[in-house]
Amino acid sequence: MRKLFFLAAAASLFFMSANAKDKFQPFTGKITGNKVRMRTSPDLESHILKELNKNELLLITQDENEFWAVKPPVGTKAYVYRSYILDNIVEANRVNIRLTPDVDAPIIGQLKKGDHISGIICPTNHKWIQVTPPENVKFYISKDYVTYAGDEKYIAQINQKRIEAENLINSAYFIVQQETKKPFEKMEPQEAINQFDKVIKDYAEFSDYVVQAKEGLALLQDQYLQKKIAFLESKANLMESEKKQLLAKLAPFHMPKDVNLDTKEVSKIINAKNLWEKHEADLYQSWASFHPDKDIKDFYKEQKVNSIRLMGKIVSYDDNISNKPGNYLIQMNNKQMAYLYSTQVDLSKHINKNIEILVSPRPNNNFAYPAYFVTEIR
Repeated sequence: MRKLFFLAAAASLFFMSANAKDKFQPFTGKITGNKVRMRTSPDLESHILKELNKNELLLITQDENEFWAVKPPVGTKAYVYRSYILDNIVEANRVNIRLTPDVDAPIIGQLKKGDHISGIICPTNHKWIQVTPPENVKFYISKDYVTYAGDEKYIAQINQKRIEAENLINSAYFIVQQETKKPFEKMEPQEAINQFDKVIKDYAEFSDYVVQAKEGLALLQDQYLQKKIAFLESKANLMESEKKQLLAKLAPFHMPKDVNLDTKEVSKIINAKNLWEKHEADLYQSWASFHPDKDIKDFYKEQKVNSIRLMGKIVSYDDNISNKPGNYLIQMNNKQMAYLYSTQVDLSKHINKNIEILVSPRPNNNFAYPAYFVTEIR
């Protein structure tokens, strides 16, 4: 009786275990470490397909003891030997699906006679067909490096959101390319600004796209600034009536729609006697178009926070050259290092002195050395 009892208990546990596996619900898993290995089989001796990074998502499809079975990530490619395929139909049984177009490559699945496949001729080896792995192909990840991120549908939602972010980035960069080809007075960068800003605010989970969006904004801001400086300099000698007409045309746009362009400030830029004041006023206006809730104090605070340190001797740069990027130079060991200018400190008091300064980058207008705005003398 005791023997029969243990047999019955074992059978019960077996069926409970089998029933639990039958009830397994696929879910979205998140990788919890870096360089986590995805394998061809649920054991530590199997072939490593790739290494995954922290926060990557996978669709978990099955419980395999110490491993999770996962659906191949989006973009995974597989290969089938062309000799076994005729008009997209498999002509033999147990046709291997391999990870790379090579007979020695790891096998990740098999096809049977009559299966239909859809693919293209492999660009690097025309003897193979490149396909998307079939639905029954599974890879494996150790359970130790996966945590629950959402249900089965979650990964599809995230993938769709990633596509949206990618489309916004591509569209914004296309607009930037088109707008930077135009004369300054015809530029309309607002749509690109809005799209970059949307990626930064609404798609923060995709850090790679956020970085691209910030780089795109920086590129647009730099191009906008360069064109605006040249435009305003070209209009410096206009008659007063012409300046008013120009200001009336400029005021409605060029800045984000939630920023009011102060015509007095633009007039100050146009009429500025000091070239460097004009540069800085224009730079601030361009910066403000990307930071609508900040003022000029915030602008220079940011400049100082991001400043770098230089040490050397300050010398005057009096050459009467058009578009020069500074009216001073800093030298080290009698070699020129960079062009300098400032509207906040008086560099003339430090000529021929060895000093330490904090500086922020400025456009060098394709001159031989970098250019900087001096924020502080130490």
